[in-house]
Amino acid sequence: MRERTAVRLRIIVGVTVLSAAIGAAYGARFAPPAINVTYSAVTGASSGFALCTLEIFLQNAAAATLRRLPVVVGLALRTVAYGAVFVAAAAIAAALSGLVMPEGSARGMLLRPSPSFSIAVALAFNFVFTLRGLFGGRTLLALVTGRYHRPRVEARIVLFLDLHESTPIVERLGDIDFHRFLNRVFYDINDPVIEAGGEIYRYVGDEIIVTWPLARGARDGACLVCLFAIADALALRRGDYRSAFGAEPRLRGALHAGPLVVGEMGDMKREIVMLGDTMNTASRIEDACRATGSDAIASEAVLRAIGTLPPGIAATRLEAMPLRGKTGAVALFALRRA
Repeated sequence: MRERTAVRLRIIVGVTVLSAAIGAAYGARFAPPAINVTYSAVTGASSGFALCTLEIFLQNAAAATLRRLPVVVGLALRTVAYGAVFVAAAAIAAALSGLVMPEGSARGMLLRPSPSFSIAVALAFNFVFTLRGLFGGRTLLALVTGRYHRPRVEARIVLFLDLHESTPIVERLGDIDFHRFLNRVFYDINDPVIEAGGEIYRYVGDEIIVTWPLARGARDGACLVCLFAIADALALRRGDYRSAFGAEPRLRGALHAGPLVVGEMGDMKREIVMLGDTMNTASRIEDACRATGSDAIASEAVLRAIGTLPPGIAATRLEAMPLRGKTGAVALFALRRA
């Protein structure tokens, strides 16, 4: 099963169960409780399932349109759509109840969720989905649960991606169109990162930093597969980039593995920050990509963690070279398709 599909299934199941629980709790306040709890739970579950289906549509077919809207406008439009789903689900459930409950029974005592309650729940769910889009699913969960409230050391793989020849592209496109160009690149690499189980940690100018917990990134060489899958995704859209911008993106990638200190930082703007020599070394390996002309370089620590290289990928040891700010040489390997 593809990773994106697995993530969507987990979200669908989670939201459906949570919606059923919210519906049951709301229905328990009204008599007859046994009937209304069941009715409200079914209504909530069907609403949650429909909301997830709508969200998947919004993230795919309508994604480009929503990205062009301010967050508050997108939030308002989605809340209206979510509220309509809740109201429709309640109406459908009421109609179905007429088929299973005979006339004169407790059918007339069924609770009908009010539009205000439906809109409130829709706003709450939509707000969470919006935050997930802004912070990323794993980061949002870590912030909410306080996983990194106290800094902890984690073994991670770090991938630095840098846009090749960005300066001439900026000069040719101008700042506004370059922003559009770069945003398109960042959007198009999202799927390969998700499929490889990675997390986009940060955008820094024309650079993207992706990380994995060591075991996840090393499993089946996921971090290496991700690097080449990104190149394939951009190559597949080469014609679109040339048509829209007159330029095509090419990314350099630098991989390193080791311990990082991960913890919350900041007050007014709170985020999860990763610090340590591993991050600094990965950045220096990116400099080595420029110096050697290699599009992809991995440190020995990464290859050692992976063990056997994935099919179709080969590594060639580079001559030992000092990295800026490092006292000793780091063993590096140029990556290519076998």
